[in-house]
Amino acid sequence: MKISKIAFFLVVAALSIMACKKDEAKPNLSGAWQGNWGFNTDVPTYYESWSLLDGGQIQSFYPDGTLYATGTWKLNGDNFECTYRPFNETYHYTFTGSYDDGTKKIDGDWRQVEDPSIGGTFSMFKQ
Repeated sequence: MKISKIAFFLVVAALSIMACKKDEAKPNLSGAWQGNWGFNTDVPTYYESWSLLDGGQIQSFYPDGTLYATGTWKLNGDNFECTYRPFNETYHYTFTGSYDDGTKKIDGDWRQVEDPSIGGTFSMFKQ
């Protein structure tokens, strides 16, 4: 009887500790981003801006601020991925990269989904 009471209290204590354990806070990527992209291995020099919206939606803008494309984004750990399609086009792009919470920066590669030979690198900064 005494052993079962001790076992019961140990189980309750273990469950209490696990229930109180805090989840690691996820970074908030929502907001305005700007940066550059480049073809192949060229240094990214073409300007781009994004609006990452809550709920995983993305908007991409031309340098003059005109909305260019919409799509989706997600972050899994520090792995960022977004896919968007320019308006009135049949192709779409995928951007995959690594997010650095310390610098609020995403660096990675982009590709046209329909023709993966079209692609390069990108670097984006949260504003």
